[in-house]
Amino acid sequence: MTQIYTKSFAFFFASLPALLAFAAVIEGLLWVFRPKSEGVVVFGALLIIAYYFHRHFLFGEGLALGKLKPAPDAPPQKFGWFLLISFLMVFVPGGIAVVIAINATDELGLGILMLTLFPLYLIALGLFGTALPASVAQDGTYRLSQGLRVSFPTMGRLILGPGVVGLVVVAAVLLAGQPLARLNLAEDSLVLLGWYILIRTLGFLSTILAVAVLCDMYRRTRPGPVTGLNLPDQRPA
Repeated sequence: MTQIYTKSFAFFFASLPALLAFAAVIEGLLWVFRPKSEGVVVFGALLIIAYYFHRHFLFGEGLALGKLKPAPDAPPQKFGWFLLISFLMVFVPGGIAVVIAINATDELGLGILMLTLFPLYLIALGLFGTALPASVAQDGTYRLSQGLRVSFPTMGRLILGPGVVGLVVVAAVLLAGQPLARLNLAEDSLVLLGWYILIRTLGFLSTILAVAVLCDMYRRTRPGPVTGLNLPDQRPA
């Protein structure tokens, strides 16, 4: 299990220039155009990046600023099913959390939303998350029941990996951001833009860890040897 986290950190640091560039593009576009549907723009961009994270952990493809060179044994890049499954796993738990929060009192609504949102996302990823790497691998033999059999180990690894790292990153950002907040910088400040780019880049680490976990658990659902996967060769006992 620790090999997955080691690979994730190695990939993050090896891809840091590209990740910084992606974060700069996302935050730069938001800073310049300030779209009304900012969440939709960010969500779409992050899904595309997450797709390439899956390609790395499944087929060993690197992340670079130029055109990615597909691995010899990798299927062609197709986003359709991946985008659809991602959309369902984000908006269905989110919708349930919003409904629960709406039915709470005004004072408790936001707190209830946050307390229910993350557990619901964890459950959704644990139950159905292996369908994401299966869609990237274009694996027609994958069945949802196979993913359900590893749902509890998947949830545990998601908590220990991206969950813990995400909390540490959030705490570090809040702590480091306090001196910046006292400066009362304008919204169009380049200093703030640089800060947002840094936060976005650090946020990629949790996503990379989550993708690595899901790809590893997907591999464990396969009944026989799986070639081309950039993962430690290990099977559950």
